[in-house]
Amino acid sequence: MPYLIILIGFVFLIYVISKYMEQSNSVHINKAFRFGFALVLGLLAYFFLVMAKNIPVGAILSLLSYLSARGTLWRFLMNKKPGSDQQEIDKFNRMKPMTREEALDILGLSGHPDETDIKDAHRKMMMKLHPDQGGSDYFASKLNQARDILLA
Repeated sequence: MPYLIILIGFVFLIYVISKYMEQSNSVHINKAFRFGFALVLGLLAYFFLVMAKNIPVGAILSLLSYLSARGTLWRFLMNKKPGSDQQEIDKFNRMKPMTREEALDILGLSGHPDETDIKDAHRKMMMKLHPDQGGSDYFASKLNQARDILLA
C-alpha cells in the first residue's frame, strides 16, 4: 500500500512539472527537467526492482524514466505532437523579421559591403552549412534570408 501512495505522488509530480514545462519557453530548462526527472525515476525503479522486489512498480517507473528522457512523456502530458517544439521556434522566427545588423552578423560582414562581397560571403558560408554538406535547413534558410536582405 505505501508503494501505491508513492506512485500516485509521482504521477501527481509529473503532472505538475508538465504544466510548468508547458508554460516555460526555455528549451534548456525543459531538457534539464526531462533528464533530471528521468534520473530520479530511474533510481526509484532500481530501488523497487532490486531492493523492494516489486517488479510491476519498478517496470512502470523504468518505462516512465525512459519516456521522460526521450521527451515522449512530456509531449503526451502536454498534448504536443512530435516536432512541435521546432515548429514553435520556426513560427517565432518567422514573426520577427531579420534586421540588417543580424544579416551582416550571419554572413560575417560589417559596414556597407558591396554586392560581390555579400555573394562571396554567402557562397562561402553556404559551402559549410548547406544541408547536402551535413548542415541544416534552418541555417541555410537564415543564410538565404540574410543575403536577400543585404541585396535588397
